[in-house]
Amino acid sequence: MRIRAVLAGGLVLGIGMAATLAAWTDEENAASTVQAGTFSLVSQTRDDAFASHGSGNAARLGLDATGLYPGVSKAGWIQIKTSGTLGGTVTLSGITLAPPATAAADQALRDALTARVVPVAQTTDCTPTTTGGTALPLLTVPTSAQLPPATLTGGGANTVTYCVILTLPSTAPTTAQGGTVTPMWTFTGTTG
Repeated sequence: MRIRAVLAGGLVLGIGMAATLAAWTDEENAASTVQAGTFSLVSQTRDDAFASHGSGNAARLGLDATGLYPGVSKAGWIQIKTSGTLGGTVTLSGITLAPPATAAADQALRDALTARVVPVAQTTDCTPTTTGGTALPLLTVPTSAQLPPATLTGGGANTVTYCVILTLPSTAPTTAQGGTVTPMWTFTGTTG
């Protein structure tokens, strides 16, 4: 009898303890908003205002490079900044022709032209006689040693200005006469 009473009491206490523990639980919650930053570049040239210029709507680099002849250089500037919230770096990542040179005179002009890209403090520092940079064949992609990445801060707080100088060397062949090329300069930004 005593054993049954002890077991019955234990069952009652066990149920009561379980109910008591369940009644004494509580929780706190915390929530936060998570939003990714944005990174995008905008550029301006002498001929175009600050805007996003992708490959389908490239900014017009004001080189005034018509009527070139051997020994002449032309220069144009491009300014680049961020329009997003994040900073990063930007560098020249390639030069392509759009459309590609197909005629013999176009190919001769393409192969004769040299290009230099020089970071400058302001647009007025960009002239055909601006010094710096390495003159390379037009379609040679610069390495980071030739044109190191420039730092951009978020929100467009700073602007990087590049001077692009094209030269038709005095050694250009006569087969380049009348040739036409349309180089597209690609600047790539990276956040980090």
